[in-house]
Amino acid sequence: METNTQTILIVFVALTGVAVLMQAFVLLAIFLSLKKTAKSVADVSDDFKATVLPLVHSTHAMMERLSPQIVTVSQGLADLTNILHKETKGVQVSVSEIMERVNRQTKRLDAMLTTGLDSVEHTAVVIETAVAKPVRQANGVLAAIKAIVETYRAPLPPRKPTYEPESDQFV
Repeated sequence: METNTQTILIVFVALTGVAVLMQAFVLLAIFLSLKKTAKSVADVSDDFKATVLPLVHSTHAMMERLSPQIVTVSQGLADLTNILHKETKGVQVSVSEIMERVNRQTKRLDAMLTTGLDSVEHTAVVIETAVAKPVRQANGVLAAIKAIVETYRAPLPPRKPTYEPESDQFV
């Protein structure tokens, strides 16, 4: 009987170990996906800086170069208007492209996190169900065994004396 209990305990310990190991793998997968997503967001941010900041600096330098030439109003103003119009379109295209990338990565990150957390929750429910039912059954069996053993170990109740009518004495 004792080896059976030890076997059950070993099985429960093994199941718990497997459950913990599965949880560690899930957490590792979540960590790796978050790390990859963080890197892609950093890349998008660097791309934004590499695209827009030089454009802003070049526009600023151009404005400083053109300010002395404003004396020639008609030609300088037309050139400045054309150049700024082209640059603004480039900035709008770059910003909209970057925002689209950020939005796409955000949706992707949300989907990955949702999937990861759903799988962790499902795994926890399955493990809890798989472990709780056998534990309850084992507790029931142990309680029954304990009740039987206590019943057999209890002292016998005292017997009542019997009366014999012929001798008028108790036995």
